[in-house]
Parts: sequence; C-alpha cells; structure tokens
Amino acid sequence: MVKSQLKVCIIGLKCYDHLAEKPIPQYLGGIETQMAVLARGLRNDGCEVSLITFDHGQRDEEMFHGVKAIKSYAPVGGMRGVRGFTRAKSLWRAMRRADADIYLQMGAGSETGLVALGCRFQSSRARKFVFCLASDADCQGPLGAKKFGLEMGLYRYGIKRAGLIVSQTTRQKTNLEASLGLPSRIIPMAVAAANATGERRANHVLWVGRLMAEKRFEWLLEAARQCPELEFHVAGTPNSPSGYAAELMAAAAKIPNVKAHGRVSREQLDNLFQTCGLLCCTSMLEGFPTTFLEAWRCGLPVVTTFDPDNIVAREGLGRVVTTRDEVVTQLRELPKSADYARMTAAAKNFFTRNYSIETVSQQFRQAFEEVVKA
Repeated sequence: MVKSQLKVCIIGLKCYDHLAEKPIPQYLGGIETQMAVLARGLRNDGCEVSLITFDHGQRDEEMFHGVKAIKSYAPVGGMRGVRGFTRAKSLWRAMRRADADIYLQMGAGSETGLVALGCRFQSSRARKFVFCLASDADCQGPLGAKKFGLEMGLYRYGIKRAGLIVSQTTRQKTNLEASLGLPSRIIPMAVAAANATGERRANHVLWVGRLMAEKRFEWLLEAARQCPELEFHVAGTPNSPSGYAAELMAAAAKIPNVKAHGRVSREQLDNLFQTCGLLCCTSMLEGFPTTFLEAWRCGLPVVTTFDPDNIVAREGLGRVVTTRDEVVTQLRELPKSADYARMTAAAKNFFTRNYSIETVSQQFRQAFEEVVKA
C-alpha cells in the first residue's frame, strides 16, 4: 500500500548548520541535533519535509538531502519595541510558505505560542500543531521565564492548543499531567549512526554539553583533580558567553589531564565517542540527553547523575550516581569491572532496538497521521 505524502514542517530556528551538515555548527544542543535527524528520517519515510530556520544570510529556500530549509528572521538585530512583532510576522510567513499539514516545534518558549498562532492563521485548510518536550523543565514552562511574563504566557497558550504533545519519558508525561493537566504521547528521539572508528581507551572520560550552570561542569573538574591517572575530554562551549563558563574554562586550562576541545566537528565528536572509555554526565536537569544516545550507539557506558525513567540502571547501560565522590569512584572503577564489557554490548543493542532513525521516524509519522485524521 502506497503511503500518502504527509507534509511536515519543523520549526528549528537554530538547526540550519545541522541540516546543512556544516563542520562546526553555530548552535550546540540536543534539540538542534534531534530535529535535523528527525527531518531527514521523516523524509526517508515518505513525508514532504521542510524546516524553518533563522536567517543567516542564506537563500530563502534551500534543499538538503530532500529537506527544504526555509529562512525566517535573523537571530539578532531588529528595531527594539517592534522586534517581537516583526519576528512573529516573519515566522508566520515562513510557515505559510511551508504549507504543511503538521507543524512541529520542540522546547518551551515564546516560539511555542507563535507556532500555535501561526497554525490558527492558516485558513486554506486545517493545520495541526505538535509540540515536543525537550527537557523536564518544560513541564512547568521555559527555564528562567517569569511566571506571569510574556514568554510564559505564549508558551502556556501554545502548548494548550497543540493537537499532540510528545514526551520523551514517562517522567515528563506524568509531570506534565500534574502541572498543566495535559496528556502527552511518549515517543523517543533519534540520532544518526556514528561515522568514525577508533581504538577504545578505558582511561579516557568524555564530557559533552553546553557550559551552563545546570550541567555542573565543576563536578567534572573536581573529578579530574582527584583522578590524575584518567584523561578527561571536554567537547562544548556556551551558546552565549557567560561568567560561569569563562571561569570554569580558565580553571580547566590549569588541570593537566583535562583537554578542552571547544566546538568540534561532527567527525571529531564521533571520534571522541568511539575512542573514550566512558561518558560522564553531571547534569542536574535534562530531558533525554542526546549525548546518551550518541554514546550508546557506539557501545559507550555512562556514569551519570541524571537517569531518564531509570533506563540506565534498569537496562545496565552504565552507573547512576548522586554525589561528587560517587562520580570519582565510578569513573575509576567501572572500566576495570566485570560489568564493563556487558554494558558495552547492552548499550549497542538497546540503541538499535529503540532509537534508530527508522524506528523513531515511523513512530512520529504514525502519530502525525492520527492527528491529521482526528
């Protein structure tokens, strides 16, 4: 039976470099990686896919692997006082050009409300808005937003008008129902297969992420000071400069066994996942870390302070810790333990069963078709 061509538009303003496969993307983050991967996966599953991005000076429309990139507004600039209105108009104009059946947006923010409004303004036929939670914090609202501010108001407006809300974990589904009284459907996200190969070094530890307070990068630096026999590789920078990031990067430069790679290419990052012995996560708040998926596809166990839906502990994909001392202990002991080889095999198998592009894209397409029919 031939599938009808469902038209899907993803609003991923920071995704242009990821879709275009630029060597070093301007914006780092799991959302950007996942949206670009999902766009390609849906295209391979027979959907007509467009992705709305920031205006970086590129052409109005471009094609990458069958996915149409449509630019909206520039990430900076605009006249103060009317900037919000002009950006909204630009976004809605891009949505009209996409002319999709489904408009998908991920992550709590003003965009959530604006995309919902954009779907309502489309008058030629019914358009459906689908919202994906990116973080556990999204169950309450945009991180750091004022309770009665414009950003929170737009977010609450948008999420309450979504035809479908997608959670990544049972925890998110439960918390969203408790905080906003809204149902959601659990669908995992995906990452692409790794391209690099290399020799695994058990004494090498990898930390990947944006340098922000919620990631607790200082915990990794303390572990490095206490474990001079281990080599720590850090991939990532802040998306925006901050005193927190500057102070910790200055501290990292003084620790001999810490190598800060900064922003790296996709190939370089894949090589780090292939050659390090463990991935370390020190975050206090996440959704479902994309870095976990990138690690597990390579058979890399994790030592983590955050365990989405107890998956790491339940499936034997690494070790879950709660204190700095436990981080140090597991980074030292896990690669030498009898469990390490078993965890490596379990990680690869778990990823293949649940998070391949094909598996996730099919789940999203089925959900979209149900929403359109409803």
